[in-house]
Amino acid sequence: MKVLVIGSNGFLGKHVKAILEKENKYNVLEIKGKNHVDITHHIALDNYMSEFKPNVIINCAAFVGGISYGYKYPAKMLYENSSMAINLYKLSLEHNVEKLINPISNCAYPGKLTTYKEELFFDGPPDKSVYNYGISKRLYVQLGSSFFDENNFSSVNVVISNMYGPHDHFDVERSHALGAIIKKVYDAKKSNINKVEIWGTGKPIREWLYVKDGAEALVRSINLESGHHFFNVGVEKGISVIELAEIIKDKLEWNGVFELNTSKPDGVNEKKVDGNLGQVKLGWKPETNLNDGIQQTIDWYIKHYG
Repeated sequence: MKVLVIGSNGFLGKHVKAILEKENKYNVLEIKGKNHVDITHHIALDNYMSEFKPNVIINCAAFVGGISYGYKYPAKMLYENSSMAINLYKLSLEHNVEKLINPISNCAYPGKLTTYKEELFFDGPPDKSVYNYGISKRLYVQLGSSFFDENNFSSVNVVISNMYGPHDHFDVERSHALGAIIKKVYDAKKSNINKVEIWGTGKPIREWLYVKDGAEALVRSINLESGHHFFNVGVEKGISVIELAEIIKDKLEWNGVFELNTSKPDGVNEKKVDGNLGQVKLGWKPETNLNDGIQQTIDWYIKHYG
């Protein structure tokens, strides 16, 4: 079976590719990134698929960043991610791909919710802080449903919690809170600075998924039966941003203090994911607890950026 990983040089794609290669039962194809094949361009993707003829596609490509990125590039967020979705579904159908698998950010859920359940996915708009990205990710889910209804085309859309881990973005603009805080605290310790700024009030609660668990969920989706599959992967357990910062502070043995910049946006107050359906579908649930995952992420960061 030829499995194409799109975005194989990215944060999630690196881990998906590693799992597939370790299992040693797939012919792994890759589109490393936009400079390799720009999948927002219909012809470029069409040419690639004509040449390599993948059986399954795991799409890890996205134009994405932290909250500030969404405010800076609202049109680009919506246009580029929607273009990817449309091209992938249309060309996968035309090239007889057996299954298209997409990770879906949990920010696509309605902003009013605190616990995300699949049946509530379209029950209101995404939060304004992530609105355009969230709408583009909803498009994947609706395309999955409609392409199966009209064309009997199979796809899997897996909603995952905020991910963290090795190979993450650690620059402040593109990273989620966890990666940004690791960088800020590590830099502060290295430079003997005793204050680090945290965006917002520090109160928002987020659920975190170790990236290797996210990748494992996508690879396991290869074996699902034909159909349109839409489900969450998560543990329904959150932690506030300031509590997260304190854990990172302790692990890095930094003795400074956090300053809350309340002029910056918090985003949604609370986000947790009900992963029960995903656990049933995959016969598996995330395996890495937050404490261990943070330690592994810090160790990786120090090794590569220290």
